[in-house]
Amino acid sequence: MLGRIQNYTSGLVSKANLLSTKALYYGKVGAEISKQIYVKEGLQPPTAAQFKSVYLNLYKQSLNFVLKPTEVLSFLKNIQKNELLKYGAYGVQIVGFYSVGEVIGRRKLVGYKHR
Repeated sequence: MLGRIQNYTSGLVSKANLLSTKALYYGKVGAEISKQIYVKEGLQPPTAAQFKSVYLNLYKQSLNFVLKPTEVLSFLKNIQKNELLKYGAYGVQIVGFYSVGEVIGRRKLVGYKHR
């Protein structure tokens, strides 16, 4: 009985060690690739003034739409086909990222674990 428990725990420890080694490796690879992309593309985080201007404009526009609902209708009527396709593609991407996150969080492709 004791031998079986020791074999089970040693197998479990070796699997955990292998998994942690792989996770560490792929984490380092991902970090290195991200660093190279950051440098080559000349990326930089936005400044506080940029954050402020974006969210202030978003707030003003949403407040304008809430106070004047007829402008929402005129905005929707004047939207072009290309813009509609672009925003539809953005929506599909957002749903895709959300779905991938759900699959990663559940660690299963379909359904949740029952407890």
